[in-house]
Amino acid sequence: MALAGVGVSLAGFAGVIAALSRRPGEHSAVIAYRITNIVILGLTRALAAYGTLVAYTISGGDQAVAVRVGTVLLLLPDLRGYLVLRPGPAWSDERQRRFGLGLLTGMTLLTAANIIVASLGYLELLLLVALVIGPGLIFYNTIRDAARAEAAAPIDGTAGPDNPSRTAAT
Repeated sequence: MALAGVGVSLAGFAGVIAALSRRPGEHSAVIAYRITNIVILGLTRALAAYGTLVAYTISGGDQAVAVRVGTVLLLLPDLRGYLVLRPGPAWSDERQRRFGLGLLTGMTLLTAANIIVASLGYLELLLLVALVIGPGLIFYNTIRDAARAEAAAPIDGTAGPDNPSRTAAT
Protein backbone atom coordinates (compact mmCIF):
# COMPACT_ATOMS: atom_id res chain seq x y z
CA MET A 1 0.00 0.00 0.00
CA ALA A 2 2.84 2.39 0.80
CA LEU A 3 4.36 1.88 -2.65
CA ALA A 4 1.06 2.78 -4.25
CA GLY A 5 0.95 5.96 -2.18
CA VAL A 6 4.43 6.90 -3.33
CA GLY A 7 3.35 6.36 -6.94
CA VAL A 8 0.40 8.69 -6.55
CA SER A 9 2.60 11.27 -4.81
CA LEU A 10 4.92 11.34 -7.80
CA ALA A 11 2.11 12.78 -9.88
CA GLY A 12 2.39 15.91 -7.72
CA PHE A 13 5.89 16.50 -9.03
CA ALA A 14 4.34 17.54 -12.34
CA GLY A 15 3.52 20.90 -10.75
CA VAL A 16 7.13 21.29 -9.62
CA ILE A 17 8.36 20.55 -13.12
CA ALA A 18 5.95 23.11 -14.58
CA ALA A 19 7.12 25.71 -12.05
CA LEU A 20 10.78 25.09 -12.86
CA SER A 21 10.09 25.64 -16.56
CA ARG A 22 10.62 29.40 -16.47
CA ARG A 23 10.20 30.19 -20.16
CA PRO A 24 6.74 29.25 -21.42
CA GLY A 25 6.68 28.05 -25.00
CA GLU A 26 10.39 27.31 -25.19
CA HIS A 27 11.19 23.60 -25.29
CA SER A 28 7.48 22.91 -24.97
CA ALA A 29 7.87 19.36 -26.32
CA VAL A 30 10.41 18.61 -23.59
CA ILE A 31 8.25 20.12 -20.86
CA ALA A 32 5.13 18.32 -22.12
CA TYR A 33 7.07 15.05 -22.21
CA ARG A 34 8.33 15.50 -18.66
CA ILE A 35 5.01 16.48 -17.14
CA THR A 36 3.07 13.75 -18.94
CA ASN A 37 5.55 11.02 -18.16
CA ILE A 38 6.07 11.78 -14.50
CA VAL A 39 2.29 11.60 -13.99
CA ILE A 40 1.95 8.41 -16.04
CA LEU A 41 4.92 6.73 -14.32
CA GLY A 42 3.60 7.57 -10.87
CA LEU A 43 0.07 6.42 -11.56
CA THR A 44 1.04 3.22 -13.38
CA ARG A 45 3.35 2.24 -10.53
CA ALA A 46 0.46 2.80 -8.12
CA LEU A 47 -1.76 0.66 -10.37
CA ALA A 48 0.83 -2.14 -10.29
CA ALA A 49 0.99 -2.01 -6.49
CA TYR A 50 -2.81 -1.97 -6.05
CA GLY A 51 -3.24 -4.54 -8.83
CA THR A 52 -1.05 -6.97 -6.93
CA LEU A 53 -3.33 -6.68 -3.90
CA VAL A 54 -6.45 -7.14 -6.04
CA ALA A 55 -4.94 -10.18 -7.79
CA TYR A 56 -4.07 -11.69 -4.40
CA THR A 57 -7.66 -11.28 -3.23
CA ILE A 58 -9.23 -12.56 -6.45
CA SER A 59 -6.87 -15.56 -6.67
CA GLY A 60 -7.87 -16.65 -3.16
CA GLY A 61 -4.52 -15.84 -1.59
CA ASP A 62 -2.26 -17.34 -4.27
CA GLN A 63 0.87 -15.24 -3.84
CA ALA A 64 2.60 -16.49 -7.00
CA VAL A 65 -0.34 -15.46 -9.19
CA ALA A 66 -0.57 -12.07 -7.47
CA VAL A 67 3.15 -11.43 -7.94
CA ARG A 68 3.02 -12.41 -11.60
CA VAL A 69 0.04 -10.12 -12.21
CA GLY A 70 1.80 -7.27 -10.41
CA THR A 71 4.94 -7.88 -12.46
CA VAL A 72 3.00 -7.77 -15.73
CA LEU A 73 1.34 -4.54 -14.59
CA LEU A 74 4.79 -3.15 -13.85
CA LEU A 75 5.96 -4.10 -17.34
CA LEU A 76 3.12 -2.36 -19.19
CA PRO A 77 4.52 1.19 -18.79
CA ASP A 78 7.83 -0.08 -20.17
CA LEU A 79 6.13 -0.72 -23.51
CA ARG A 80 5.02 2.90 -23.59
CA GLY A 81 8.54 3.88 -22.55
CA TYR A 82 9.98 2.43 -25.74
CA LEU A 83 7.55 4.57 -27.74
CA VAL A 84 8.44 7.82 -25.96
CA LEU A 85 12.15 7.10 -26.19
CA ARG A 86 12.08 7.30 -29.98
CA PRO A 87 14.04 10.25 -31.41
CA GLY A 88 11.90 13.37 -31.59
CA PRO A 89 11.42 16.91 -30.29
CA ALA A 90 11.20 15.78 -26.66
CA TRP A 91 14.84 14.70 -26.84
CA SER A 92 17.15 17.65 -27.31
CA ASP A 93 20.08 15.56 -26.06
CA GLU A 94 20.69 12.24 -27.82
CA ARG A 95 22.95 11.08 -24.98
CA GLN A 96 20.08 11.41 -22.47
CA ARG A 97 17.77 9.49 -24.79
CA ARG A 98 20.23 6.61 -25.20
CA PHE A 99 20.91 6.51 -21.46
CA GLY A 100 17.16 6.30 -20.81
CA LEU A 101 16.80 3.56 -23.40
CA GLY A 102 19.58 1.55 -21.75
CA LEU A 103 18.01 1.93 -18.30
CA LEU A 104 14.59 0.98 -19.64
CA THR A 105 15.95 -2.11 -21.36
CA GLY A 106 17.74 -3.20 -18.19
CA MET A 107 14.65 -2.64 -16.04
CA THR A 108 12.45 -4.48 -18.55
CA LEU A 109 14.71 -7.53 -18.50
CA LEU A 110 14.98 -7.54 -14.70
CA THR A 111 11.23 -7.12 -14.34
CA ALA A 112 10.40 -9.82 -16.89
CA ALA A 113 12.56 -12.26 -14.92
CA ASN A 114 10.15 -11.93 -12.00
CA ILE A 115 7.34 -13.45 -14.08
CA ILE A 116 9.30 -16.70 -13.88
CA VAL A 117 10.63 -16.32 -10.32
CA ALA A 118 7.41 -14.87 -8.80
CA SER A 119 9.19 -13.35 -5.80
CA LEU A 120 7.22 -10.84 -3.76
CA GLY A 121 10.37 -9.28 -2.28
CA TYR A 122 11.83 -8.88 -5.76
CA LEU A 123 8.59 -7.25 -6.97
CA GLU A 124 8.73 -4.78 -4.07
CA LEU A 125 12.34 -3.96 -4.94
CA LEU A 126 11.43 -3.51 -8.61
CA LEU A 127 8.59 -1.17 -7.65
CA LEU A 128 10.88 0.91 -5.47
CA VAL A 129 13.55 1.14 -8.17
CA ALA A 130 10.92 1.95 -10.82
CA LEU A 131 9.49 4.68 -8.60
CA VAL A 132 12.92 6.26 -8.23
CA ILE A 133 14.65 5.86 -11.60
CA GLY A 134 12.14 7.17 -14.16
CA PRO A 135 10.63 10.06 -12.23
CA GLY A 136 13.98 10.76 -10.57
CA LEU A 137 15.72 11.19 -13.91
CA ILE A 138 12.93 13.42 -15.20
CA PHE A 139 13.15 15.59 -12.09
CA TYR A 140 16.97 15.69 -12.25
CA ASN A 141 16.95 16.75 -15.91
CA THR A 142 14.39 19.46 -15.17
CA ILE A 143 16.47 20.90 -12.34
CA ARG A 144 19.64 20.68 -14.44
CA ASP A 145 18.00 22.50 -17.37
CA ALA A 146 16.62 25.18 -15.04
CA ALA A 147 20.08 25.69 -13.52
CA ARG A 148 21.64 25.96 -16.99
CA ALA A 149 19.05 28.53 -18.02
CA GLU A 150 19.70 30.49 -14.84
CA ALA A 151 23.46 30.42 -15.44
CA ALA A 152 22.99 31.57 -19.05
CA ALA A 153 20.81 34.53 -18.04
CA PRO A 154 22.67 37.87 -18.11
CA ILE A 155 23.21 39.50 -14.74
CA ASP A 156 23.63 43.10 -15.90
CA GLY A 157 20.30 43.41 -17.72
CA THR A 158 21.83 43.23 -21.18
CA ALA A 159 20.43 41.25 -24.04
CA GLY A 160 20.41 37.52 -23.53
CA PRO A 161 18.30 34.42 -23.95
CA ASP A 162 15.82 35.59 -21.30
CA ASN A 163 15.68 39.22 -22.42
CA PRO A 164 16.07 39.60 -26.19
CA SER A 165 14.45 43.05 -26.25
CA ARG A 166 17.30 44.73 -24.40
CA THR A 167 20.52 45.55 -26.12
CA ALA A 168 23.99 45.99 -24.72
CA ALA A 169 23.77 49.73 -25.45
CA THR A 170 20.87 50.33 -23.03
